Amino acid sequence: MTDDLIQRIEAATEKSDEELERELPGLLDEIDGQERELVREHPVTFGRVVDRMKTLDTAEFVSENPETADQFQELLWAGVEVLVEQQPEVQEQINDDITVNFSATDCQMDGHLEVDKDAQMMRGGAGTLDDPMLEITGPADTLVGLVTGNVDPIQGFMQQKYEMDGPVNKGTRLAPVINSVSDNIPS
Repeated sequence: MTDDLIQRIEAATEKSDEELERELPGLLDEIDGQERELVREHPVTFGRVVDRMKTLDTAEFVSENPETADQFQELLWAGVEVLVEQQPEVQEQINDDITVNFSATDCQMDGHLEVDKDAQMMRGGAGTLDDPMLEITGPADTLVGLVTGNVDPIQGFMQQKYEMDGPVNKGTRLAPVINSVSDNIPS
């Protein structure tokens, strides 16, 4: 990953939402395949991108840039995976095997998450899994907010910001893991 790309990502995070939305597809193209490297070598830059994800209208961005929707998710999920690898306090929260599909109700965005108790890891990405334990549906901003810390998993469910189909105990076990991940995103 070049210093020039990192500088351009940093500069983009300082711009207005409108300017960021224009530049983000090109940046995601350049990042493609280097997501884990970005998170490992430039965690603060990744944290700034995540902070800006919180301010974007995700559904609008995905609808206007469908070709980059998967890249948008891959960056977010690569960050989650690396954060879990690097944070023992997050790993300690993983006490169950859980598979989840996420589907946005306001745009074409589907993703998945796999939590592995034995390996103490989380992995996610675009697209869905066959036969997940949980299915979570809601607005794209809410789904991204669950991962970035903008939406508390328990409060969001109680306030009906999203719907969950599957065993409630799996959702209850997933919530502290998600909270721990979002608490450890560098800023």
